[in-house]
Amino acid sequence: MTTANSDGGPRRHGGDDGQQAGGGGRSEHGDVAQGRSDLLEAYRQRDARTDDAASTRSDDSGDVDESIVVDFIANFVAGGSTAFDPVKGRVLMSERRLVLATSDTKTTVPIASIFDIAVGQVPPEVEEFFDYTVMVGYVENNHRKTTVIGGDRETIEKFSLLLFRAVLNGSVALVTHPAKVGGRVMDTPQRKSGLHLDYESVRFTGGDVAGSGGEPASIDLASVVFFEVIERAGSAGKTDLVLSVQHVDDGQTVTSEITMASQRKMNILGRYLRLIYHWIKSDVRDIDVGEHELEVLVGLYSTDEGIDLADLLDVDETQLDVRLESLHEDGLITDAERPVELTPQGRFIVNEEFEDVNV
Repeated sequence: MTTANSDGGPRRHGGDDGQQAGGGGRSEHGDVAQGRSDLLEAYRQRDARTDDAASTRSDDSGDVDESIVVDFIANFVAGGSTAFDPVKGRVLMSERRLVLATSDTKTTVPIASIFDIAVGQVPPEVEEFFDYTVMVGYVENNHRKTTVIGGDRETIEKFSLLLFRAVLNGSVALVTHPAKVGGRVMDTPQRKSGLHLDYESVRFTGGDVAGSGGEPASIDLASVVFFEVIERAGSAGKTDLVLSVQHVDDGQTVTSEITMASQRKMNILGRYLRLIYHWIKSDVRDIDVGEHELEVLVGLYSTDEGIDLADLLDVDETQLDVRLESLHEDGLITDAERPVELTPQGRFIVNEEFEDVNV
């Protein structure tokens, strides 16, 4: 898999590349995966405009109140300090700024100045202090700086998702969907759209980018099979960066293309896709799905709720219940009893199966 690195170029992704697991690369299937599943389910259900606001406060200059989406205690190295001595303080974030505060100092990072977010990559200078981190790159007075925030995995992952959301939600993008279906180039016009991140998808809102059913288009992140940043000749002799995403949609491999005026946002969106892909893939890495269980997953994916799944698969209800219980234990469906839905991890396995068939 390919995505943009911090310099905007492509990087081949595979297995454990790039995202370190706290605790020395242990398997994430089990307690860590379950904790993440619960966390991300809560994240998915949050409303971007209302439920994210935990409280309000006035900033130090007496400006109007801002909604606070994050407020927790953490250890951090702020502002590119050369001492690399972590301090303990409060991490606060609104839709406009990130603030790292101790009793003696305060570092303020405008959300609009952030150019990179790297999750789980513990810099060598601070690896003795932190097990799991998010590193935030930002610009201050035309100088690039970084800050590293460390803590337990669940807290850092939750904060990171909200930080990606704060940087990217509401951005304007030019979207071509679908640009390709299989290997066939489509004559689809490029359309302007809003961009909204969920854990499970990137949605295109407030525009005319429509999915196969006529609803606003989205990319199911569990269906992504490949993506890359490519250069393409634009208007007036300029070169545009295009994020090309191949994903499975209704059993077909579809390519969607996204362009934004801001290169930093293109880079951060690539980071986000790569991060979520890694999380989903690592959660299924140790799961061995048998042929019968895979049939159930494909059946759930491909049929409507009212279809008799036992009859479709030619099994009795008891056999189906056993398979559903096994799939639920592995975190691939939302419940052991019907009606059930596939989790992102379950959809990932089904989409890999479709991709193998398409190839």
